[in-house]
Amino acid sequence: MDKRYLEYILALAETGNMTKAARKLYVSQPTLSQFLSKQESEIGAPLFKRISGAYVLTPVGELYAEYARKVLSLTDTLEKDIQRISNTSRIKIGTSASRALQMLTFILVDFCKYYPQVELTLSDGSLRIMSGAISKGEMDVAFVTAPSLEQWKGQSIELKKEEVVFAAPSSHPYCRQLAPHTPHTLNSSQLITYFGSSPFILQLKGSCIRYLLEDFLADQNFNPIIACNTSNAHSICDMVASNIGSGFIPTGYAIDSPKITCFSLEPKIHRIHSILYRKDLVLGPHHKYLFELAKNYAEEHWKNL
Repeated sequence: MDKRYLEYILALAETGNMTKAARKLYVSQPTLSQFLSKQESEIGAPLFKRISGAYVLTPVGELYAEYARKVLSLTDTLEKDIQRISNTSRIKIGTSASRALQMLTFILVDFCKYYPQVELTLSDGSLRIMSGAISKGEMDVAFVTAPSLEQWKGQSIELKKEEVVFAAPSSHPYCRQLAPHTPHTLNSSQLITYFGSSPFILQLKGSCIRYLLEDFLADQNFNPIIACNTSNAHSICDMVASNIGSGFIPTGYAIDSPKITCFSLEPKIHRIHSILYRKDLVLGPHHKYLFELAKNYAEEHWKNL
């Protein structure tokens, strides 16, 4: 049976009026009336009864309508799944952080099983490079850490906020005088006073944490002594522990080591794990499925960030 005929019965049941149902279905009233008579004749029982001029489903009609809804729902699902599997499309994906790349490696296993015909192109770079590529339409989707999503309203999804802390060698003179196993904080002025003459290990320019650091120290007119620039948070932790210098790390990388003392900054600064997508991107089912996988991953694996 053509699914349109199932829609005929449901439209008449919904409106209770032959004229309104015909108008909704874009068919003539005689066409709808003739179909109903033919259908009731084939079934051998009336589908509707007239009550105060309105068409109301009979018990047989109720059963017919129930199965009609199920058939239409299954037909819709079948059409979407056929389209999902048969349509070849491409998504250009960028990342700006190792944690985002780790997440993608995990979720793309499920994505590729569900959308085997979608071709993926992956690239990585700094936040500045990824956000620029999104703005120019050179990238479809970017999984990034950003200092703010203000400029990306309407084309971003926040996954998780993560605090960024200051990590210093425990052998530093200021750290040695602190009480152990207690929370420590620093404002920008204190940070420069106590650590300004020591070397720093900083993230590369154009990265999220570098932007956050520049904002945090904006009013201090401070030019740090830079021992090293790197985008690898694990390397920063290792170098801090080796007394090469101090650095800024996400709390997810803040290891419990007697060689490192961590300070929460005042005011606190956070990087935002997020999804950016280009402004003119028409979000299809495959994009939405990818976003849903990312949100589920963040909720499950980033609880302690």
